[in-house]
Amino acid sequence: MVPILIALLLLLTAGCRPRTVTVRVTIPDLHGVETPVPGLQVVFLPYDRDSIVRGFEAKASTPRPYRNELDSLYREFRAPFFEFMKVATVVDRLRRERDSLTQAMGSTAVSSPRVKAVADSIVRLTPVESAAQSALAKARERLGPSIERFRDEAAKWEEVTYRDYESTVRALGRRSFANPVADTTNALGWATIELTNGRWWATTRTIDPGDPYAEWYWNVAIDGDTVALSPRTGLHRPRY
Repeated sequence: MVPILIALLLLLTAGCRPRTVTVRVTIPDLHGVETPVPGLQVVFLPYDRDSIVRGFEAKASTPRPYRNELDSLYREFRAPFFEFMKVATVVDRLRRERDSLTQAMGSTAVSSPRVKAVADSIVRLTPVESAAQSALAKARERLGPSIERFRDEAAKWEEVTYRDYESTVRALGRRSFANPVADTTNALGWATIELTNGRWWATTRTIDPGDPYAEWYWNVAIDGDTVALSPRTGLHRPRY
């Protein structure tokens, strides 16, 4: 009897041995270049959160409110926000380049053609930045109140619809003998975690740099030791 118990114990222990999984998170920047996302928490779940969310939404007495209204308002806001961010990012990069060159070159920076070219670019783009900022402020003043009102109503709907989410996932965790774990991406967008055997999903989200009302979202089943959380594996969706 004892050898049998020992064998069973060894089998259970083997099934709990951790495995190392690495993920990398990348999204398009303002120019469409795929770029790593640093400082982002990635959560590893022993269940599929999307299936749970869909289940609650299917049971909701009403659909998510003001979806169409918010989509329309978001479209209006997106253009002025993107135009401002695009020029502001360039101006910020030029200012940092100018300051870095000036610090490195000291007194010779005054006569440097490179420093002058950067300074001229800043002067040329500053009124463009100001105009874009003004257009964004007007759009925010015009659209912001309606957006916030509709989002508040959507948040109330979520509070009711997903009220049993936490108790449901706790029960799933007890059933699988596993709890969620997390890691934060480094400067190159990498995160690493040790997981027990069984089914796991990597989930995270991050705001679209060109649209404050949109996000990149992932809930990816882990099938190997490396997972790419990229535009090809994620969803680009509105933030209701």
